[in-house]
Amino acid sequence: MPVVSVSMPDSLLHELDEFIEDHGYSGRSEAVREGTRGLLEEFDDQDFDGQHVICVITTMFDHDSGAEVTLSELRHANQDLVTSNVHSHAGNTCLELFVVEGTVDDISSYVSRLRAVDGVTTVEYSVLTADQSVLT
Repeated sequence: MPVVSVSMPDSLLHELDEFIEDHGYSGRSEAVREGTRGLLEEFDDQDFDGQHVICVITTMFDHDSGAEVTLSELRHANQDLVTSNVHSHAGNTCLELFVVEGTVDDISSYVSRLRAVDGVTTVEYSVLTADQSVLT
């Protein structure tokens, strides 16, 4: 099996090590493999093929991180996908809620770009088909 090197902040590594201990993983590699499988399967749902879907995406970030500017730029660069968004404050934490419509591939790409923004700590979403049935 090939060896892969991954860089991450000390705080994330500490959380990973605690997670491994709490959940009985044999080590970091096992946990990272499982997380990678989950990420790769995230939008790989045959029920979505060829369908127009709606997705509600929630991002969380520290107000002082500067992420708000990048998120705004992403929203404007994807006006054809993002139908609305709301910004909210909770202490020093900010929440940015996006409603997006389009293909699963386009939405998956947008979610990936949100996750890559420096300072964003959480990206969660719910995908709906036109009949409003929750799929994830």
